[in-house]
Amino acid sequence: MADQDRLFSLSEGEPPTPYESGEREAMAKALILTVAMLLVFGGSVASEAAGPPVPISGTFFKGPLIGGVDRLAGQNVLLVRNEKGLGRLDGGVITGPADFTIDEEMVNFAVGGFGTLHAHVAITTDDGSVITLGLTGVTSAISTDGIVLVRGTWVIVSVVGPLAGLHGEGTFTGVEQFPSGETSGVFSGRIH
Repeated sequence: MADQDRLFSLSEGEPPTPYESGEREAMAKALILTVAMLLVFGGSVASEAAGPPVPISGTFFKGPLIGGVDRLAGQNVLLVRNEKGLGRLDGGVITGPADFTIDEEMVNFAVGGFGTLHAHVAITTDDGSVITLGLTGVTSAISTDGIVLVRGTWVIVSVVGPLAGLHGEGTFTGVEQFPSGETSGVFSGRIH
């Protein structure tokens, strides 16, 4: 039967030939197998990503600040925007070289004053994943020896690569050297 005749016979409601029934049966088996594979393999990835939270902790270092815009925003306040820094995080799966971006930091020179910090960090892991953390925190006033204490929270905002689906959040504390911006500290939290 020609293809055009076959299409006509199926559209007219005539019973399919044995050959057409075999094609349908093969397609149905292939569809069932595909759905089963998606349920088995797709389900395991989803259940792994949604597993119970596990503790994580580690250290971080950020080198001197690069670029950005600094301006005085009052008598005792320096506003820092879009500065970069290269460094490293070491803590379980969140380990690797890191690109820090200070979205905005307010540094206070007044005794007893405090500032704020909003930043993000992109960490490249050994398996090629890129984990981006969002940081929100507060800073102390600058001490007479140029030390700024930094503390706050972190959250995983995106992951690209083999670790995609990773979630996590926690806290960090650090010591920043002013005016270089070099910072070292510790972080902890939970990932899942």
